[in-house]
Amino acid sequence: MNETKRPRSLRTRLLAAVLLCWILPVLSVMALGGYLLGGSYERSARQELESRAENAVEQLEIRMDALFEASKTVSYDGVVRNAYRLYQRDGDSAALYKTVTEYLNMNFTRNERILAAFISFWENSDMRPYAASRGDLGFSAQREYRENIEPDVLEKMRDVDTGILLLEYDGELYIARNLLDSHFKPYATVVLLCDRELLFQSLDPVRQISTVRLFIDNKLSLAKDGTLGPMTAENEADGQETVRREGETAGHSFCLTATLAPFNVWRDVPQIRTAAGFVALLVLPMLLVVIYLFRRYVTKPVEILVEANNRLESGERGYAIDAEANSQEFARLYAHFNTMSAELENQFERSYQEQQALQQARMKALQSQINPHFLNNTLEIINWEARLANDERVSAMIEALSTMMDGALGRDGRSQIPLREELSYVDAYLYIIRERLGERLEISKEIDESMLSVMVPRLSLQPLAENAVEHDITPRRGGSLCLRARREGERVVLEVEHDGSMSAEDRGAVETMLASAAEDTEISGQVGLRNVRQRLRLLYGDAGELSIRQIGEERILARVSFPTAS
Repeated sequence: MNETKRPRSLRTRLLAAVLLCWILPVLSVMALGGYLLGGSYERSARQELESRAENAVEQLEIRMDALFEASKTVSYDGVVRNAYRLYQRDGDSAALYKTVTEYLNMNFTRNERILAAFISFWENSDMRPYAASRGDLGFSAQREYRENIEPDVLEKMRDVDTGILLLEYDGELYIARNLLDSHFKPYATVVLLCDRELLFQSLDPVRQISTVRLFIDNKLSLAKDGTLGPMTAENEADGQETVRREGETAGHSFCLTATLAPFNVWRDVPQIRTAAGFVALLVLPMLLVVIYLFRRYVTKPVEILVEANNRLESGERGYAIDAEANSQEFARLYAHFNTMSAELENQFERSYQEQQALQQARMKALQSQINPHFLNNTLEIINWEARLANDERVSAMIEALSTMMDGALGRDGRSQIPLREELSYVDAYLYIIRERLGERLEISKEIDESMLSVMVPRLSLQPLAENAVEHDITPRRGGSLCLRARREGERVVLEVEHDGSMSAEDRGAVETMLASAAEDTEISGQVGLRNVRQRLRLLYGDAGELSIRQIGEERILARVSFPTAS
C-alpha cells in the first residue's frame, strides 16, 4: 500500500507565497519591459535597415552605371579605333602603343573606382595588351592580366558582341566590353579592373547593423566577410534575411540581402542590466523584511502550537503553552489549547480511575468464584474425618482449606502476589487432595529458587492444578502431577504437567474457551481456567498466554506465560 504523500509545511508554503507575491511581479514587469523594448528596437532597426539597404542599392546602381559608361566611351570617341586603323595601314605598333597608352592614362587613371584599364587586340595574338594603372598597382596588375586573365577574357568575349560582362578573378571584379570597327565587328576588348572597396562602399552603413550579402547577375556573390566569388548553392539566399532589395542597370541585376543579428535586450543593452540590478537591490531588503515578519507573527507561533501538540501526544497530558502570543488570534489559540489540554488530563485521570475500579471489581468477582463441587467434597472429607476420630489431620485439612479460601477471596485487594505465596495456595489444595487419594497421587516440583519472589497473578497456578485433579487424576483414582516455574527470556512461565488424555470434544471445548473474547463466556467444567484467562487478559492484555495441550499419549501440559514486571 502506498504511503500518503506528506503535505508541505506552512513555513514552506508561506515562503513560496512571499516569493511569488514579490519576486514574480518584479520579474514579470522586467520581462515584459524587456520584451516591449526588444520589439521596439527590432521595429526601429528594421526600418533603419530598410532605409540603408534602399540607399545602398541606389548608390551601387549609380556607381556601376558610371563604370559601364566609362567602358562605352572607348567605343564612342573613336580614338582607339582610329589608331588601330592607322596601325593596319602602316604597321607601326609603337605609334599604336603610344596613342592607346596615352588615351588610357588620360581617361582612366584619374577615375578612383578603376584600378587598371587594359585593351587586348584580337587580330595579332603576339600584340601585347595595352594597359594603364593607378598607383603602385601598375606592373604587377599588367603581368597578372597578361599571364592569367587575358586568355580567358578573350575566350568569353567572342560571342558577347556589344554586351558587357562582369567577371571575377581572384576575388577582384572586372568589366569587359568589346570594341567594334566600322563594320560592327570586334577588333579589341577593353577590360576595367574595379576598385572593389570603393565600388561597394555604399554597403558599409548596412554592414554596421546587419549581415550583408550581394548577388550580381545570379553569378557572382559578395559574401558576408566582403570577399567576392562565384555564386554557389551554399551562398545562395536562404529566405531568412530581414531585408531584400533588388536593382538593375545596363542589363545587370543586383540583389542585396541584409539580416539583423538576434537582439537580446539584457545582453545588448547594459543600461537594462544596471536598472535590473538596482531594482533587485531595492526589492531584496523589502523581501527580507516580509520574510522576517511572517517568521515572527505566523511561522513561530505555529511552531509553538506544533511543539505543544507533539508533547501532548508523547504523554505530557496537561501541558500548557506559557509563551506570550504576539497577536490576538494566536492568543486565543494558545488559550483554547491550554483549556483542551487540561480537560484532556482530567478526562484521562477519570477514565484511568474508573478503569482501575472496574478492574479491581472484576478481579474480586473472579477471585470470589470457588468451585462448589470442591467445597462440597472438602466439607464431606472433613465431616467424615470428624466422625471417625479426633485427629490432627482434620485440623491440617481445615488449615489448608482456610489458606485456600484466603487466596481465593483476596481480602487484601492484591491482584499480583509473589510466586512463593501462590505456591502456598497450591500446596494447601494438593494437601487436601492427597488426603483424598493418598499415595495414588504423586506430586513433584521443578521450581527455580530465584523465582519465588517474582510477582504472579493471584490464583494463576492453583486453578491449573485443580483442573488437572478434577478432570484427569480423580477419575483415574490417582496419577502424577508436576509443578514448574522458570524464566524464558523476559517472560515468566508456570506449568502443570499431569497424567491424562484429552478427547476431541475436550480439545474443542478448551480451544473455544481460550479463543473467546467475551468475559461472561461459560463453558461447563472450565470455570477455573476461564478465571485464569480473564486475570491474564486484565493484567497483561494480549501478552498474557494460557494453553492446554496433549504432549504424549497419557500426558497433558497446562502452561501460563506472561511478561516480567518492568
